[in-house]
Amino acid sequence: MTDSTAPGGTFAAEAFKIPEDTGKSTRIIAACNKSGGSVKTTSVTALAAEAARLGLTVLVIDADDQRDASHILGYDDPDADENLLTLWDVVDGLGTLEEAIVPARMGEGGEPIPNLWLVPASRELDNFDLNMAGAQAREQWLLKHIKFVRGRFDVVFIDCPGDLKLIVTGVLLCTDEVMACVKSQEKEIRALTELESKIASIRQDFNYLSSLPELRWIVVGEGVTDKGQGKVYQQAEDQLREAYGEMVLKPTVRRSVRVPGAYSAQIPLTLFAPKEDASLEYKQIAKGMGLFKQAA
Repeated sequence: MTDSTAPGGTFAAEAFKIPEDTGKSTRIIAACNKSGGSVKTTSVTALAAEAARLGLTVLVIDADDQRDASHILGYDDPDADENLLTLWDVVDGLGTLEEAIVPARMGEGGEPIPNLWLVPASRELDNFDLNMAGAQAREQWLLKHIKFVRGRFDVVFIDCPGDLKLIVTGVLLCTDEVMACVKSQEKEIRALTELESKIASIRQDFNYLSSLPELRWIVVGEGVTDKGQGKVYQQAEDQLREAYGEMVLKPTVRRSVRVPGAYSAQIPLTLFAPKEDASLEYKQIAKGMGLFKQAA
């Protein structure tokens, strides 16, 4: 790769090189829920961008074959770019996690976002369970790779697919912080109980590991504020807060017309529209997750 903006090129190597291993404590936060379309990717990219703005070194690992986090962070179709290695390439042995890390960008081909990096996803992740059918210890597919990021980044966000299959199992084995992302809807809350059951099963089956997952945070997104439409949503949210208490971060991120625009522009919401109510709410959530304190 000779392009100065390509992974491994002069620009990436000098101005946006991967942080050195300093032995720092690295938080690894997995964004999960069995329900698809539950604002996981919007939340991951918004919070990652905010953490990077605060001066933390941040990595987003896109583990979803939909590749939306990759899109928002400046890489529309990672599979089509011969200069990129994807997460699937790492799992398939075509490269290392270090080689797959690229700087997040302000839009396709745009300027790198300071302090923010990405491991792009691949559509091949859609066949992950089938492709890994014969692998030994296949549930631990990410463990051997995640060691590289510990001590280098302050925070690693992993954007999971909207299911609880093998990819998610492997991600959960690498983290002790699980961030569930939900909307104020009954079906989303029901999906939370399945996530809790998955976490409990992993804690029991892999209790010999030094780090085990725990549901720590619940982000409620796309809240409805219109009184005529919002009563049912508010009741669902009240039930959620009653059941999970302080795990449910405040405030609720309200529905925003700027989210589709941020997606089209391939820019995280908090950078695309920093004064939008939803962006300010994500900043409060970042504070509730201790990201401001971590950056201080």
